Amino acid sequence: MQYRILLISSSAVHGYGYLECNKDAIQELTKDTATPLLFVPYAAARSEWDSYTDKVRAFFSKMGIKVMGIHKVPRTKITTDYEIIFAGGGNTFRLLHTLQEHGLMQDIREAVLTGKMKYMGSSAGTNLATRSICTTNDMPIVYPTGGFDGLNLFTYQINPHYLDPDPASSHKGETRDQRLAEFHQENNSPVIGLREGAYININTDFATTHELYIGGINGAKIFVKGKAPYEAPVNEKFVLE
Repeated sequence: MQYRILLISSSAVHGYGYLECNKDAIQELTKDTATPLLFVPYAAARSEWDSYTDKVRAFFSKMGIKVMGIHKVPRTKITTDYEIIFAGGGNTFRLLHTLQEHGLMQDIREAVLTGKMKYMGSSAGTNLATRSICTTNDMPIVYPTGGFDGLNLFTYQINPHYLDPDPASSHKGETRDQRLAEFHQENNSPVIGLREGAYININTDFATTHELYIGGINGAKIFVKGKAPYEAPVNEKFVLE
């Protein structure tokens, strides 16, 4: 079964080159793609959009896939001329804000859910795909005027770059578990703490089936309000209740 949505914790993983850790999953998602990949560099500063796109282009060129930056594509062609869209990492608030400014959130969501486009996200791009960006780790350097709602392709929450508490650490600040517990003081949505090197695959019917697959390395932890966090199944399909 080929999944249509790939959500990666991080494009940079220790011991691997850019995106190399999850290369197999990326190849599976992009196989048989007849059009260039449409890359969204909006999580980076505007001055870096071209160089960021070049970095992504260098990775995908090894697969024989061309890459176009969304900022170089006419508005009318964004969801009609491309089969796959990739939102890269950086600052989640900036990514969401810029897509809202361009009025692209609903268009991208509809294109993915109707099967016109596949979606790939990494870090900020993974946060973007969820119910809201409220479980991002990023600093709110800009305020998304349209609110914090994401694309809602994954109808729960993800915390990319999840770090387990270190009992030997002398650091007295909040652990990631404590921050997610605070999230659940105000919200009911389950959260997947996606560790470095791990990814999630889902299909466009996730809102109905709640079926997902977690692969890659290091796995994930699931946080459900009112329950103790637990390890997610890995390398097998399961239903997240």
